Amino acid sequence: MRIITALALLLLTALPAAAADDLAASIAEGKRLATINCARCHNLEAAGESPLTDAPPFRDVAKDYDREELIDSFMEGLAVRHPLMPDWDVTEPQATALTDFVLSLGNGQAKTADDAVSQGIELLRANCARCHAIDATSLSPEPKAPPFRDVVKKYDPDALEEALAEGIVTGHNNMPEFAFDPDQVTAIIAYLDTLKAQ
Repeated sequence: MRIITALALLLLTALPAAAADDLAASIAEGKRLATINCARCHNLEAAGESPLTDAPPFRDVAKDYDREELIDSFMEGLAVRHPLMPDWDVTEPQATALTDFVLSLGNGQAKTADDAVSQGIELLRANCARCHAIDATSLSPEPKAPPFRDVVKKYDPDALEEALAEGIVTGHNNMPEFAFDPDQVTAIIAYLDTLKAQ
């Protein structure tokens, strides 16, 4: 009897692990399919904009549809507002994999440190790189704008949190006023921490 109970417990603990492995494989296959068929227009990452402005990032699609709606939409053809969207036949396993991938982008999971750093780089590139060097080696395009690698030597990145959220005040008129939301501040600080570590 003890052997049967032990085997039953072993099977019960192995089932969730197998299901997690199956889901991970499905997400990977969905990402592969999306990369081949969708990445030309849609952003497939947790941050950043789509190459085609009218094409929503997949993480936004994940917020608007439930699992069954996505599977049906992939199989029946997505309603599109532009002629660039290809008409392609999707099998049920492909639709399931694509759905698993799309939902993995918007299921509320915490971003990894790498995701935050990538988002921080993109925010600084979009808002600051016109004047400041945002990497570890470049010169600032605006000679009076200090490279961020020098800023983090003077100020601990965590000490910049409030300034990033409320707006940075500077002594020159060319500096635009910025105010970032809490998630953006976290991402920027995550990236600045990587500069400080260099």
